[in-house]
Amino acid sequence: MSITLPVFGAGVGYLIKTNIEKKKALTNEVTKERREIYQQYVNLMIGFFDHTKVKRKDSDSKMISELFDFYKKYVLYASPSVIKSFSDYFQFLYKNNGEENFDSKKNLNYMTKIMLEMRKDLGLKNKGLGKNGEMLMRALLTDYDELTK
Repeated sequence: MSITLPVFGAGVGYLIKTNIEKKKALTNEVTKERREIYQQYVNLMIGFFDHTKVKRKDSDSKMISELFDFYKKYVLYASPSVIKSFSDYFQFLYKNNGEENFDSKKNLNYMTKIMLEMRKDLGLKNKGLGKNGEMLMRALLTDYDELTK
């Protein structure tokens, strides 16, 4: 009995340690994948602002197409809060498609909320970036202060 108990304890300890290491490896791989996919979204949004500054007409349809491509990839790796924010943004786009009085402030809020949730998902701090992360896009908008009033 005195020999069996330590051997059994060592076996259980080994199994627990192996299980923890497997979960940690999977979490690291998922985090790596998330970073790559989230970077694609950030590149897409910054590219969108670049296109609108040079007034390219194909930028809206191209952006929607690229957002759908992004959706195909992120749906497996993104956290539930990122998926919800992205879904909210698409619902906003669907409801306001082609409207003359497009609410740019709401559009900005939805876009930056996704980025804020992505940062939170990666473990980054968001203090001082605004309720929906509006400050993330401040450097890209010449009329930021007007838009966010």
